[in-house]
Amino acid sequence: MNDNSKLETEELLACLHIHLFHPNQTICPLFHNLPLNQPYKMHAEDQVRLGRDGQTCVFVLNDTSVSRKQLSIQAYRKAGSPFLSFMIQNMSQKVKLMVGGSELRYLERAELDDKVLCRFGRYELLIWQESGDSENKFEVLFEICNTPPSQELGIDVPCKPAVMDTGVPWRSFENGAPASQEPLESDETVVLI
Repeated sequence: MNDNSKLETEELLACLHIHLFHPNQTICPLFHNLPLNQPYKMHAEDQVRLGRDGQTCVFVLNDTSVSRKQLSIQAYRKAGSPFLSFMIQNMSQKVKLMVGGSELRYLERAELDDKVLCRFGRYELLIWQESGDSENKFEVLFEICNTPPSQELGIDVPCKPAVMDTGVPWRSFENGAPASQEPLESDETVVLI
């Protein structure tokens, strides 16, 4: 006969659900470095860092239009609350981050609502929180959306032409084929001659 009274009670972890969408996700393996459809456990003091640099980011996007460090999500606890809350920060110097209807510039932060649409470049992330009772851990669950979350939420996302650092719009066609409309971030360590 097993004595279950000596077993520790399993904590219910808070879960940060991140639904991802990019219009080219079916032709490019943008999300293949992410742990899709499986909860990823994290310590509350660790940041959810998303970008293209595998050295500094926990979660990597396979896309040169994404900043090396694109965004960071940090868990915290409000005074008197037993539940974890989350704050998002724009880590990109070149790409603005839209959280809900607000624009976050480099190093600006915003508290995440229970459910919010975040956008940068051509990416859309629908982030929603499932509360739990753990004080020191949470989970992140990445899932791919087949349709833009903005469309499902009935939000009109303006479509602006991409502009390079020079202020000149990109050409629509290159060698007879459509060119990418996404800006490429330059790496500060590259020397141009």
